[in-house]
Amino acid sequence: MENCSNDFDNTQHEKSKMTDTRAWKFRPGSEEDTIREVLETGCIRLDYNVSGLRPQITRDKIIEALRVQNPKRSDKGVAAHAGQIAALFSKVKKGDLALVPRDKGRSMMIGRVVSDQPSVTGTKLEVVVTWLDPEVPVARFDQDLRYSFMAIHKFCGVSRNGAVERILAISQGEADPGAPENQVHMLENGR
Repeated sequence: MENCSNDFDNTQHEKSKMTDTRAWKFRPGSEEDTIREVLETGCIRLDYNVSGLRPQITRDKIIEALRVQNPKRSDKGVAAHAGQIAALFSKVKKGDLALVPRDKGRSMMIGRVVSDQPSVTGTKLEVVVTWLDPEVPVARFDQDLRYSFMAIHKFCGVSRNGAVERILAISQGEADPGAPENQVHMLENGR
């Protein structure tokens, strides 16, 4: 828990370029206690049940650790988990958007990453966020983004169709502006 401090100045990231910002879906678990803890502490913990993880670990070392932990796991399963862990360490950064499903997928918590990089406590990778909107009904997102949310991975990027700008708009209470090509079509038709 000591890694999950929530010191952050919101104004820092309002000035950052949206083109550098990414959106990530985290699935720490759907149990009510887990979601309550994530909401209250702002600390998203993903447990891959792998010892020896650290921020500068190579993908090859992650694969070795995964194989030691579960030698019967398929090559495909190992590659998927290794990719998630490597991306968590190398791509998630302060200012990115974080989405966490809640209420059995009926709503999403939207936050902004405030930790410089993920930290590790035991077998858990931790990312600290500040919540922009802790309860957004999934129905507020257009279907294309909802498809992204259905990925079963513990961690994945959400990048299709201008996702970052759309998720940020929704977190600010606006309607989903839709995919950029839909916006152009609407403008061409005078809407």
